[in-house]
Amino acid sequence: MICFHVVLCAQIAYQRDMKETEHQSDQPAKDYSTTALFRRLWRDWVRKYLGRLLLILIFMIIISASSGAYPVLIGYVFNGLSVASPDLVWQMPALIVVIAAIRSVAMYSLANEIALLSLLVTREIQKQMASHMIMADLRDIMSQPSGTFVSRMTNDVNIIREALVRLINNLIKDSLMIIILVGVLISFDWLLTLFVLGVYPLAMQPILRIGRRQRHGSRELQEHLGQATSTLHETIKGGRMIRAYGLEDYEKSRTSRMFELLFQNQRSLAYGRAKIDPILEVLGGVAIAGIVGFAGWRVLSGSLDIGHVAGFITALLMLAQPVRALGTLNTILQEAAAALSRLYTLLDTPSHVASPAKPEIPKQVNGQISFESVSFRYAEDVTLSDISFTVNPGQTMALVGPSGGGKSTIINLIPRLFDPAEGVIRLDGHDLRHLDLSDLRASMALVSQDSLLFNDTVANNIAFGRLDADEAAIHKAAKSAAADTFITALPDGYDAMVGEEGNRLSGGQRQRIAIARAILRNAPVLLLDEPTSALDSVTEEHIQNAMQMLAKGRTTIIVAHRLATVRHADHILVIDGGQIVEQGHHDSLLAKGGVYASLCQSQHFF
Repeated sequence: MICFHVVLCAQIAYQRDMKETEHQSDQPAKDYSTTALFRRLWRDWVRKYLGRLLLILIFMIIISASSGAYPVLIGYVFNGLSVASPDLVWQMPALIVVIAAIRSVAMYSLANEIALLSLLVTREIQKQMASHMIMADLRDIMSQPSGTFVSRMTNDVNIIREALVRLINNLIKDSLMIIILVGVLISFDWLLTLFVLGVYPLAMQPILRIGRRQRHGSRELQEHLGQATSTLHETIKGGRMIRAYGLEDYEKSRTSRMFELLFQNQRSLAYGRAKIDPILEVLGGVAIAGIVGFAGWRVLSGSLDIGHVAGFITALLMLAQPVRALGTLNTILQEAAAALSRLYTLLDTPSHVASPAKPEIPKQVNGQISFESVSFRYAEDVTLSDISFTVNPGQTMALVGPSGGGKSTIINLIPRLFDPAEGVIRLDGHDLRHLDLSDLRASMALVSQDSLLFNDTVANNIAFGRLDADEAAIHKAAKSAAADTFITALPDGYDAMVGEEGNRLSGGQRQRIAIARAILRNAPVLLLDEPTSALDSVTEEHIQNAMQMLAKGRTTIIVAHRLATVRHADHILVIDGGQIVEQGHHDSLLAKGGVYASLCQSQHFF
């Protein structure tokens, strides 16, 4: 099971940009409105931390209540000074210090709790996204650049985390503070309070319009970030080819255009955010100016105390910050909604290559593989058409033919990396779609010409074939794959790190480790996609001997360009244009003088 789970992307021979249109057609439409998205965020990931949220709420109540105490104290101080009360000189400063100390402790605790909660939530999101991508259909994964998925797991999740922090801080804490401060304003003077409450709603319409534009702009930015990640990955990975072909200037120009596009997107979003505070600032200035004039007139007329005016203005000034924060919140939420929409679009894409609810359980895997009128296509491009054959247990079948004919597609259909569009593939008479996916793949071992190695030790890369293998089994598999000699010559031997994608090893060394991995797996079905393509002639001879020993008693399907491999096969299929054009033994196919004979004469095999 592990072998196929960890080598999916690298084992595929196709490099096309495929679009999957069939999978979504029968799926119900999803609601990706802002409200629906944040409701799902709450239900899926936030609600489980209800206890922590209650603790956060307590800290917020303490902070909000202490904020409301300041203008009340200011009002008492001014009224007390007007009657020359000496106790205020000693009592109020001490009380203010106590309130400030309580408030600071609550603020520190609140910041820590919110940060921890947001990190816990984003950790769960990233885990679920990674799990979904590992189990998702390869069609969906291969339909977009890898940078798109990296961007969703990093940039999009960071936007969601920041929005979650702002949402808790602004929507809850600032709303509580506004409620308390408005209550304080009403206690001082209800008429002035009505004036204030009539001004701020004027700002809502332009702020909402800005927020809608920000959501669209944020979606575009995240898409461009995904493209940028893919471009940079290609530039770094293709360093050798870029220098060899003198493409440095071309790559500089390409990356420069990419960063210029990102700059334009980010500048547009920055401009949108920058509009919010000036709108609120102007309205705040209008409110304070009106209140100063109106309150001054009422003080002069004797209907309002100076202490109430001082407390009212203090409360109003304190109200500006939470109101401004709530004003900018919509913009942040719209940007997060764009990220959430992309996230849920990924998570809502079902995996069609999956285990059935009630799988059939064979008593024993013998290894008979049958294709019955199998066709396969990528989008509208037909790759295989009406393929039928049977490989009996213990037999070796070779797939030969011109490049792009569909040989690797046949290999990839057997472990259900994809499912056929038409027809049935059977293992020992069982439809592959009726078997447990893990059990199916556990019965197979795959080696391709581009086998993936992880940035781990040599021993661990071999052990991916069977994770419970001991050291002796790993060494035995390496010897069988003619890999032990070069491994022991490495500075750290089997504990040597192979580098990213095995870049510290030669192509032939990487291939031998991949072959050792397949040998260690000891599966009844072997799938070999040009496994010796990266080997020198001497090493290939050792590997061929090892492969012949390994293939005994096992069903082996091999895509081969080596005449020695093809000659020893029990049966040969010649694949051209997605169809079987010839089949038989080496000698019989040569005698026909057809496609196979032409391939031999043109030195297609060597």
